[in-house]
Amino acid sequence: MVAKRIPASKGMPRRQTLRSLSPVVDPIEQAALRHLARRDRTEAQMRAYLVRLGASSTHVRSVIKRLVEQGYLNDERYALRWASERLARCPMGRERLDAELIGQGLDRDTAERALEHAYGGRSERELALALLRQRRGARNPVGRSREATLLRRYGFTEESIEAVLGSGAS
Repeated sequence: MVAKRIPASKGMPRRQTLRSLSPVVDPIEQAALRHLARRDRTEAQMRAYLVRLGASSTHVRSVIKRLVEQGYLNDERYALRWASERLARCPMGRERLDAELIGQGLDRDTAERALEHAYGGRSERELALALLRQRRGARNPVGRSREATLLRRYGFTEESIEAVLGSGAS
C-alpha cells in the first residue's frame, strides 16, 4: 500500500495510507453496485435486496435514488430489454408476459409500454403458430386439446387459440 506523508498535526498520525484519505464509501451502496454488476435489476428487486442486507428504509431510498440518478437503475430500460428478449426466446401471449413483468416488480404503466414495444406489429396468432411449430419440431404431432392446453399455459387468449387451431394449423 502506498503511503503519503502528511504534515503532523495534533491528534492525527504522521503517516496515513491513500485508502484512508479517500472518501468514505458506503458499504450498502457498494453491495448494490456489486448486485447490479451481475445483471440489470428493477428498483423493486434492488429494494428487496437492500432490505435483506439490513439497510434502513431511508438508507434504501437514498441509495436507490442515487442509482437512478446515475443511470444504473432504470425500470423502463429493464422492462423493454427483458420483454423483448423473453419473447424472442419463447413465444407467449400478452397475458403471460404481462404477469411476468409485474412479477419482476414493475408497475402497470411500465409493463404496458414494454409490451407495446416487444409485440410491435406481431399478432398473438402468429406467435401462437410459432410456438406450436417450435414444440412440434422435437416431438410427434399432438392432439388439438393438448395444443390448446399448451397455448393457454403460455398465456394466449381463447380467441387466438380458436383462430390458430380452428384454421387447420394443427
